[in-house]
Amino acid sequence: MQAQMNAHRGSYGEIPMHSLDAETRERVAALVEAAASASKVDEHGSWDFGIASLNRRGTRWAALNWDLYGYGLDAHSGALLVVIQIRQAVRGRRWTQVRKNYFLVGQNEDGTAFAHPVSAMCVHAAIRAGQDVVRRVQDWIFGGDYAQLLRQGDLALIPLRRAAGERTPLRTMVLEDSHALEASEIRLGADGVVYAQDPRLVHLPGTHPTVATTGWHKVVSGRRAPFWTFAAPTID
Repeated sequence: MQAQMNAHRGSYGEIPMHSLDAETRERVAALVEAAASASKVDEHGSWDFGIASLNRRGTRWAALNWDLYGYGLDAHSGALLVVIQIRQAVRGRRWTQVRKNYFLVGQNEDGTAFAHPVSAMCVHAAIRAGQDVVRRVQDWIFGGDYAQLLRQGDLALIPLRRAAGERTPLRTMVLEDSHALEASEIRLGADGVVYAQDPRLVHLPGTHPTVATTGWHKVVSGRRAPFWTFAAPTID
């Protein structure tokens, strides 16, 4: 797989699919298709690429397309990840309205696809700086160096040098209704930030394997960019 930082880009920063080698092109397309038809897409529905007429005459139509903006291998799992832009164009009587979403797309440990909405500003800043778009997006999601943290779905454990937050009597708690946190000590910081000593995370739906480590960690919920509902993200 060629390095995406050296990939040919179009005038909008996109990576033309024809510029990829055949194997990479096939893997990228399969991953996007899996996300488009994922059964865990948010309540707004799946991604239906193509053109649909909005009236009988065909003078009003909506088109949904996608472009590749980054690809690479996850620093921990080695799995393929891609960053895509999904673009909706709606033709009206006088003008065409264009709206865009950006997603980090990959596969969960159980083989299901995920699509996480990410910042357009982060994507284009990485491109302008000649940086790895996938890694910069992952750093943006978790607010730190992705390579240094331990992730379980949309949650991550970021190691700390010392304890932080106020003591609590808690030893267990459920985060985001789907992640059970166990620890020898749990502390709470400003704005409800959770800190845990010797944390263990269990994903209640079972999609992600249990993760555990030692020492103090900050528990971070992955940031999600706002998105237009014409193309929704998946649910963790």
